[in-house]
Amino acid sequence: MRQKFEQFLDEANPASRCLLAVFASTPFYFTYWFIHLSGLLDPVVQVGLRQPVVWILQAALVFSTALSFGFLIWLWPRRRDPSPMPGLSVAVTLNIGLIYTLITLFAGTFTTGANMTLLGVLAIGLLLFDLRTMWIAFLVCSGLLVLYDVFVMAGQVPYAPAITRLAFNGVEPQWWWAVWRNVVFYAGVAVISTLLLVMFGRLDAQHRQLNKLSYTDVLTGLPNRRYFMDRLQAEVARQGRTAQPLSLMLIDADHFKQVNDTHGHAVGDEVLTVLARLLGECVRTPTDLAARLGGEEFAVLLPDTTVDEAEAVCGRIHSRLAEHVFQASGQTFHLTVSIGVAQCHGQSAEVVLKQADRNLYRAKQEGRNRSIYSVDSTLGSEVGA
Repeated sequence: MRQKFEQFLDEANPASRCLLAVFASTPFYFTYWFIHLSGLLDPVVQVGLRQPVVWILQAALVFSTALSFGFLIWLWPRRRDPSPMPGLSVAVTLNIGLIYTLITLFAGTFTTGANMTLLGVLAIGLLLFDLRTMWIAFLVCSGLLVLYDVFVMAGQVPYAPAITRLAFNGVEPQWWWAVWRNVVFYAGVAVISTLLLVMFGRLDAQHRQLNKLSYTDVLTGLPNRRYFMDRLQAEVARQGRTAQPLSLMLIDADHFKQVNDTHGHAVGDEVLTVLARLLGECVRTPTDLAARLGGEEFAVLLPDTTVDEAEAVCGRIHSRLAEHVFQASGQTFHLTVSIGVAQCHGQSAEVVLKQADRNLYRAKQEGRNRSIYSVDSTLGSEVGA
């Protein structure tokens, strides 16, 4: 449920956000209206209420509900319209905010949970509407609260005008007033708790997304150099503790500049994307790690793998590329790669990288489309794809 709601928040347009606000608030209007009506019709409760004030609040709830239905009728045919609706967003938020402000004022700003509910309503609005819209609603609602409190301190208006002293038995509230306060208080707690859970959930999701983006190559979707270097350092350290073999492959697309010059950079990007996919298909997942280091240079980290076993991986890469035919502007072409492989035997990550890079350089010098392997600084076999 939370994931669907977060997906809605990410994809919703202004009209659908306004619709959600209307749908979410209207049931509360009905609930408050029927609770207040029950009190107005109950002889026991009547004596503790200032009935004209409560009837004014009832009229405001009816008006606000009618306004919400008007918004609903106008918005429903436009629910998929992506156009911004700043004026309507302000109208919807003020319609909701002012009702809860009236409930807060009439019930007593500081002695009921209505202020907590109002705060939750305004805060939840931040999930649906932009900051400008919520600033307007916040300033209007809080301005009314402050202005009314000034009049209360000046003795011009009563505090909590909806109730009388008979709502209390001495210092203790009558049962019906205690129930109303508790219902409003726990409604506020539920609203704010939901807000916190949703907001922290979205914050965690955005944090995970940012982490993923910081470690991911945008073009190919493979891990980038930063992530690869972190994993290489970690695997080298683990290899030092366990003495298990570890192999590193550096891969460079042969004559890639010629591909860009002949067919254009869009085709070049497609070639890199295909190469990245083939690398991912030729290694074990999630044990092995294929990454793009930059440009046309890739790397594959092979934990618990000897140089002989890495040779088989190189063979699969060369074979898959030989089978794949690229097409551009009615022409076909093949891509080859040069690969330098080094097996780690207790050296640092920097040393292993240098060994693999030397082998890659040698593969290119000796004609490309081949792999060169070494263990420590002793060069081993070489193959041509």
